[in-house]
Amino acid sequence: MATFLDVTGLEHFSSIFVFLFVWLVVYAVMLWTKVLGDNHFVHAMVGLLMGIFVLISPIATNVIASVAPYLAVILLFVVLVNTASKMLGADMESFPALKGIMLTFILLTIIIAVGVKVREQVDVPSETQKDLSKTVNLIFHPTFLGMILVFAIAVFTIALLASKGG
Repeated sequence: MATFLDVTGLEHFSSIFVFLFVWLVVYAVMLWTKVLGDNHFVHAMVGLLMGIFVLISPIATNVIASVAPYLAVILLFVVLVNTASKMLGADMESFPALKGIMLTFILLTIIIAVGVKVREQVDVPSETQKDLSKTVNLIFHPTFLGMILVFAIAVFTIALLASKGG
């Protein structure tokens, strides 16, 4: 019997979901930043082209398919923080530093996730042992990326605790 939890059939549609995800995210970011003006058609076409370019590359499709659930969790976290701050009588606009910190944290998380996924996709000649003498292997190593994330969290924590508004 098919249940809601049996969604393995949706795996065949993952490239379509990735295409739609990229198209909508690029369109939304273009509308939000107004980089190319207020023309919605240009924004939609740029999003469409980016979605097609992602579909052409199997590595990009796999990376986005694996990173998208984490982005959804981060978006849910941002919505919950925004709702909680509004319930307590404050807006996100009243904390200008928080917006930058959240954006930095989100971008850092995305970069780490993409780096780990790309590192898994790239063929390395000697996969049995890690050659950490090369800079690329060291930078994209999961331990190093996790350490960078912990350091970034520590820096922002100290900066917020040491600020005058604290």
